[in-house]
Amino acid sequence: MSSSKNAITIGSLIKKDLKDAYFLPQKPSSYLKGYRFFNDKKYRIFDYPPSPSTFRKLMSPFYHLPAAGDEIPVLMERKPEWFLKQHWKQWIPDFPAVVVKSPDEGLQDDVPIVTRAALQGIPEHKHFVHPDILYELHLKSSLLDIKAPTPRHMDESAISFPCMVKIDMSSGGRGNRLVKNEIELSATLRHIREVCGWNGGLIFQEYIPRIKEVPSFQFYLHKTGELFWVGTTSGGFSGFAWTVGAVDWDKQDAYEQLVYEEFTLPIKNYLQKRGYFGLVTFEVVITDHGKYLVDVNPRIGGDTTHLLLARYMALDFGLKHSAIFCYNKHNISARKLVAKANSINNKGRGIIVVLSAADADKGCESNLSIFAKTSEEVQTLFHNLNN
Repeated sequence: MSSSKNAITIGSLIKKDLKDAYFLPQKPSSYLKGYRFFNDKKYRIFDYPPSPSTFRKLMSPFYHLPAAGDEIPVLMERKPEWFLKQHWKQWIPDFPAVVVKSPDEGLQDDVPIVTRAALQGIPEHKHFVHPDILYELHLKSSLLDIKAPTPRHMDESAISFPCMVKIDMSSGGRGNRLVKNEIELSATLRHIREVCGWNGGLIFQEYIPRIKEVPSFQFYLHKTGELFWVGTTSGGFSGFAWTVGAVDWDKQDAYEQLVYEEFTLPIKNYLQKRGYFGLVTFEVVITDHGKYLVDVNPRIGGDTTHLLLARYMALDFGLKHSAIFCYNKHNISARKLVAKANSINNKGRGIIVVLSAADADKGCESNLSIFAKTSEEVQTLFHNLNN
């Protein structure tokens, strides 16, 4: 158990709803053949082109481990390297070391598994929420069932341009396309159907111009209906893929109030009615003329760990500014990267937490959370690590 009341773990949130559980952080793929969680017959997801298996097995699931806690075991195909575990223990000491078991161990009993998606290879009764419901709730078209403002949805026969074409079940921003005319629409649909081989649903959505901000909001919905507000990141995107999220802890209350009545409560009511409980991330486009719900992901999110660490760093150490940096490439090994982060941290100007790192063909790749007293210092620490 943590010795700090501000070191809230993923496991401690889940434990309030499930006496016994596992957490499986790996997401499925419908394009990566040979992958353990390959959804080719059921619960198909558009993740074309698929991420390499290294990302699926190491990079993506590992960044949930620093704040996972020891309340429930985490199911992983690989255990984290010793230098990562030592790094987490040194810089986030109030977060207990994670308990890791193999997926095969987690399938030997009837204890439910908290997954991040519906998984074809996991029996129905082992999912913490029935996989049919989980899959349906992840569909982009489910936004229409939530009583909150959304961009206008259009029928394929009555599209006005520019238009957003979205694959109904997609991952990592891969399913979003902006089309400006009929020619681009035809080419986009042909690519999705013929090149990518996707025969699932599509939605056509009004394009929202002059966007000021697209924050990502996150809360935990307990079975009782109680909400625990996890926090808000101000998103950074490369195209439609989320790559960085910044946090100013002094703005957290304002962000929570900004969306509570108009978005948080309708989302909570919809999900609870469908029988869902757990972590929820939703994104809202903010413009001068309105706010629009553009995505709801009922799962443990990519920035969940960062937000839990941000609370701890802000309230216990006064490091109120932070950012998560994803998909970083470095020209040194993972072990040397962690050693470099430790060296920078020892200078006392902030804290770099290496969430995950794995050696690649050249150097290594990483996901990072960086905490400091100002946003400028956050960027400086990131620069120092990369130079």
